Amino acid sequence: IMQRDHRVRPAPAPLERPWATPAAPAAEPAPPGHPQARQELNGAEDLQALQVQLPLAYTRAPLPPDAQFCVFDPPVQPANPRSLVVGLAGPPNAGKSSIMNAILDCPISAVSPKVNTTREGLRGIKTSGNTQLVFIDAPGIIPSHLRKENRELVDRAWKGYRECDICLLVIDTVKRPTQEVFDLVRKICPQEDIGQAELRRRQRAADEAGGVPDVWLPRHVPDPDADVLSRDDHRPPVILVLNKIDKASELRWVRSREHEFRAHGHFDKIFYVSAKKGQGLIRLMEHLKAKAVPRRWTYPPDLKTTMAHVDQIKHMVDTHLFKWFNSDVPYKIQQQTVGWTPRLDGSLLIEHELIVQDSIVARMVLGVRNMIVARLRDQVSYKLKKLWGIDVDVKIWVKPLKQRLSLQDRGLGPPKEARSKTKGNSEKK
Repeated sequence: IMQRDHRVRPAPAPLERPWATPAAPAAEPAPPGHPQARQELNGAEDLQALQVQLPLAYTRAPLPPDAQFCVFDPPVQPANPRSLVVGLAGPPNAGKSSIMNAILDCPISAVSPKVNTTREGLRGIKTSGNTQLVFIDAPGIIPSHLRKENRELVDRAWKGYRECDICLLVIDTVKRPTQEVFDLVRKICPQEDIGQAELRRRQRAADEAGGVPDVWLPRHVPDPDADVLSRDDHRPPVILVLNKIDKASELRWVRSREHEFRAHGHFDKIFYVSAKKGQGLIRLMEHLKAKAVPRRWTYPPDLKTTMAHVDQIKHMVDTHLFKWFNSDVPYKIQQQTVGWTPRLDGSLLIEHELIVQDSIVARMVLGVRNMIVARLRDQVSYKLKKLWGIDVDVKIWVKPLKQRLSLQDRGLGPPKEARSKTKGNSEKK
């Protein structure tokens, strides 16, 4: 039966390309001036415009030396140059970095509610007219914990204090000072000793009387012309800066804090400021400019910090890591910049790595569907664009040092439904 059916209806010959449509008979081309020729030309241009333009591919470029080190030319000195080195000292989390960022009007130093966010000293430069102010932001001069690494931070803070011409002692107004803070005040700006006050009184009385026998004065007092009764010259003058006044409910509490510190030390000047609200910073800047000494500039006027670009990225990332994560997680995250690729449109592609202990910490940093690291990327890109003045695209990768399964991955932890019920019961309570 099948053979008879094939003989009645023979199968067509197979095509060489079954998917190809039969070619239409070639038509004669229209002459150049014919409307049909112009229509064919416009159709070809539209087809070319509709073709998908593939993005240009970039290869990862190594870090240039300009990104790893801060390199600048000697500055051009103005007429009558003036300079002042200002050191920022105070207990941890008092707002030293916030004040420097507010004065410089750019977020170059990491700021967070946690102590010892600033792990290394950095310098910020503010140039106005013929005056250049150099701010040294060192870690907390009072150790937050009695550990070896914290003792190293304190040593760096004291080094910055010795280098400065004037010291700003930044104190949190609303936080009750500890005995360590008062000990620091007595050390850097002590009140006049009772013996020195008595010597001054006797010397003044002797000068008013027109001269008295030397036996009236102590034997260790040399020539009255020698200024040995003055304060130690190696101590820079200290300005008390009471920060966070916007958190104080009434002004009397701020004044009470001022009287409390006046009883423990001698200050050249006292200012009430709020780095968050920008209150009192203008008066503080005017006072610092008046204290500047005639000296040549050290840095160019357009330079804002001596940190390299790689260190600036690290401080930007630290700002958000210390805000978003608790415990010791942000302290143990290591960072490195692995890519630095300039694009043809003038923007900059930066590839940054966060190195964590294991895969569990990596999940915490990434967040659900990588939402935390995506938010971190957007925040850092925006701040670097504001700081450098160019479009910056930061890609952040999280790299765990080892793989580790959590209790839930091994099936030892409570199931997800039980955890949700427990959370609901705790919220009701």
